[in-house]
Amino acid sequence: MEIVNAFAIFWILFNGYTLYKVLISSSDEERDDIHNELVDMCRTMTPTAVGKTMVTLFLAVMVLDIIGFYLTYTYAYTMEENFYTRILLFLAFVLVFFIDQIVSFRQTMKIAAALRIPNIRDDVLKRFMRMTERDMDFINTISAVAKFVAAFQLVLYTILTKSS
Repeated sequence: MEIVNAFAIFWILFNGYTLYKVLISSSDEERDDIHNELVDMCRTMTPTAVGKTMVTLFLAVMVLDIIGFYLTYTYAYTMEENFYTRILLFLAFVLVFFIDQIVSFRQTMKIAAALRIPNIRDDVLKRFMRMTERDMDFINTISAVAKFVAAFQLVLYTILTKSS
C-alpha cells in the first residue's frame, strides 16, 4: 500500500505542475522558447533522435497516467457502494484523457516529422508548431483538470481515508 500512496503523491504533484503549466504558459513567448529548445536539440542530436525522444517521453507520460487512472478506479471507485453516478464522471475523465492523448500523439508525430525535413526554415517550423498547438489549448486544459481531479481522488481515498 505504501507504493500506491507514494504513486498517488507523485501523480498529484506531477498533475498539479502540468495543470499550472497549462493554465499559466499559453503565451507566444513560451511557445517560442519551446521552438528554440527544439532547434537547439536538433543541432546537438539528429532530428530523428529528437523525434524518437519526443515520442518516448510522450509514451512514458501516457503510461504514467494510465497507471494513475487504473489505481484511481481500483482504490477510489470500487470500494464505494453507490458509485454509479461518480463512475460516469470517471468515464468522462478517461474519455477526455484518451481524446487528448490521440490528438497530442498526432501533434507529436507531426512535429517529429517536421524536424526530420532537411533544411527546414525556422519560421516555417515555428508557424507549424503554433498552428498545431493552438488547436490543443482547450483539450489540454480540460485533460489537465481531469487528470488532476483523478489524482486528487486517488490521494483522498488512499492516503487521507486510511490515516483517519
